[in-house]
Amino acid sequence: MSHKVASTSPQNVAVLVFPFTSHPAALLRLLRSISTVCPDMQFTFFNISRSNSSLFSGSGNKGCANIKPYNVWDGLPDGYIPLSGNPLREHLELFIDNAPRIFERAIKEVEAETGHKFGCLISDALFWFAGDIAEKMHVAWVTSWIGEIRSLFVHIETDLIRDEVGAPGQENKTLEFLPGFSDEFRASDLTKEIVFGEIESPLARMLHKMGQKLPQAAAVVVNSFETMDVEVTEELKKRLQKLVLVGPLHLVMPVQSIVSNDEEEKDGCLQWLDKHEPASVAYVSFGTMVALPPMEVAALAEALEEGGFPFLWSFRGNQEDFPQRFIERTNGLSIGKVVPWVNQEKILNHTSVGVHVTHCG
Repeated sequence: MSHKVASTSPQNVAVLVFPFTSHPAALLRLLRSISTVCPDMQFTFFNISRSNSSLFSGSGNKGCANIKPYNVWDGLPDGYIPLSGNPLREHLELFIDNAPRIFERAIKEVEAETGHKFGCLISDALFWFAGDIAEKMHVAWVTSWIGEIRSLFVHIETDLIRDEVGAPGQENKTLEFLPGFSDEFRASDLTKEIVFGEIESPLARMLHKMGQKLPQAAAVVVNSFETMDVEVTEELKKRLQKLVLVGPLHLVMPVQSIVSNDEEEKDGCLQWLDKHEPASVAYVSFGTMVALPPMEVAALAEALEEGGFPFLWSFRGNQEDFPQRFIERTNGLSIGKVVPWVNQEKILNHTSVGVHVTHCG
């Protein structure tokens, strides 16, 4: 490794990526948009190897001349063996626990190798600790939130919500004390860990700390637009140093998939959709991090089967949670198809899909 005399330049930007679900692709879309108007800026995309490979290899590398991937440790110890039936969740929690050290070490490695100090730090909004790293580096911290703007507002106001709602048993209390929320919104509409009780899971702790830390960011970039939620947007402007609305991100320089056609179509989802009428299929997917409780999986499966309309379900959970012979019955009647993975962008663009059942994260 070569070592050079370091020089600071605001044109060198460190980008800290949350390497799960759609977060890396969404952040890369944003960077591509910035890079077209700031071609002299150099972005180092700190991300785990598997995610970088899917984003920057082959056709996925187009338009990324000034965005350089840098592989960081994925948080898994050597010889790691999953201990539960949800290895992705385990991986997520291990990465979150190690993330501050992972990124600080990687930033120092790149600065030592190139001889250039980073002049700005961009991170996924989930990485609350990026504010502390930026402060040590004496640079501006900019964050990107890819979710819906009202959910961001709720995370920022978590402490107020917990103070107002108080304790279990108050689930029916209205949220009208929050600006932009009418008495139709109730505490039970929010995730339990936002409202009361211990904030136990690593992801919940990260979201809580994020809400506390974001007002310190130089700017918060959100996947939304002004008229999407006017009142909440105005409230966020009061709480943040700078709110930048750039959505909808899925229409901004889409990141091409490099998954081969064979891999994409091994389950024949597109051909299956071709056989159905326009806007007739329900596409069901809760992503890779959200796992429904078994009773909710069973209830949703029963509703889909009894409804009798076609559905495509991207499901990575335990198939034993389905009602007995659910997959065999629905496949046999050609009304249902359950697969472990789909190319979601292609599925949602298909004319046969009429509704998307998902979470609101």
